[in-house]
Parts: sequence; structure tokens; C-alpha cells
Amino acid sequence: MEWLFITVATCLLVLCPVKGDKWRLEYEEGLSHYSEEALRTEFPEKTRPVSFKHPPFMCPDMSPSFSVPTSVELVKAADIKVIAALGDSLTTAIGANATTVLGIPIEFRHVSWSIGGYGSFQDVITLANIIRLFNPHLVGPAPTKTVHGTPAPLCETGFNLAVTGHNTFNLPEQVRHLIDTLKTYEEIDFDEDWKLLTILIGMNDICDYCKDKALLTKLFLWQTTDRRFFYSIDKFCSRCQSGN
Repeated sequence: MEWLFITVATCLLVLCPVKGDKWRLEYEEGLSHYSEEALRTEFPEKTRPVSFKHPPFMCPDMSPSFSVPTSVELVKAADIKVIAALGDSLTTAIGANATTVLGIPIEFRHVSWSIGGYGSFQDVITLANIIRLFNPHLVGPAPTKTVHGTPAPLCETGFNLAVTGHNTFNLPEQVRHLIDTLKTYEEIDFDEDWKLLTILIGMNDICDYCKDKALLTKLFLWQTTDRRFFYSIDKFCSRCQSGN
């Protein structure tokens, strides 16, 4: 009965014509009824103790260069001043920390593998938290979660400007947004500060191939000449359409 209630609640949330912050507040109020404490009680073997911490991380040289490096070959981890990420739902981390179906539309950007800024390295191992060990003043880690489909300011996304559902055709738009954001951000010297950018995108292209093979084939031909790739994708699409 509990799962039936969750399913019905989700359907109601999707169907109700609620917009903006009101939708978010009502949605998060619903999430509060399914707390982490309840999960620990029901599935203790699948949860970590509240006090769990990863072992400390140490490196022989955690200091920055004496002067700003002029070549990427000379850049040390502590020289990185800015971190950013572009991509799709794998970078927005949609549903990553969901404990029920109600958490699926939540983008847990703060624990995203490449730019999550939750806690410290000992709380969550992300690339951003690793770089923070070398430069505690790193600019850009995502500080909190967002809700898919609702506008989110930089104070919530950090420089995690990935968009759930985007494919490679949307990448130029994301790049333009990132450049404009970095150029106008007061804490950044756009020309001098070293930046670490990760881009992970493409899974939605494979899904979209089933919808428009002619369009996506041109893109895939640019990326690969292996005909076995197209055979495997065609086989996948056929199975999806037949329901097997």
C-alpha cells in the first residue's frame, strides 16, 4: 500500500498545474515524509552510519606553483582556481540520492561525480572535493540540489551548468552559457585563472537515434567509422520498439 500511495502522489504532482517555487515547496514537503531515518530503519544493511567518513587524503606536494603557470603541462592541482561541468543527467546527478520515487526529479548536483561540493572529501568523494584539498578557495563546486525543469540560480548550481535531457546538439548552447557566466563572475579572472572543465554527454544521442536515424547517423559517422556501432544501436532500437 505504501508504494501505491507513492505512485499516486507522484502522478498527482505531475498532473497538478503548479509552477515555480510553489511546486518546489509542495514537492519537497512530500519528500519530507520519506526521510533518511525511515530508510535506515527499513534497510539498515544498505545505509552507512551517520558518522561515516572516508579516510583522510594526503599528497606529498599540495602547494601551488610559485607563479601562475603559462602551460597546462606545468599546472598543479593547487593552481586550479575554477571548476565547471557541462553535460546531461549524468552530471546533474538526477535521482542520485533518491530514496523513493519522489526523489527521481531531484538533481543532486552537490554530489555529482565531477563537481559536487557537498561537505568535504571525507563526506563525498567528488573531483571538486579532491581539488578543494589542494585549493580550499576553489570557485564553482555545486553547493546544493535543484529540481529538474525549474530555473535555478548560480548559488544553487555552482558552475555545474549541465542540463538534464540535453544531447550533443545542445552542447554549444551550454558552452556559450558557461563562457558568458565566467566572464561576468566577479571572483574570477577569466584570462589568468586556471579552470578545470569536465564534459560528459552523449547518452541521449543514442536514445534519440531511435527517433531520427537519418539525423543522428550524420553525427555518429563524424564520431566513428565502425559499422558495428550502428548495428548494435539498430538492434537496441528494434528491441525497444518490440518491447523485448
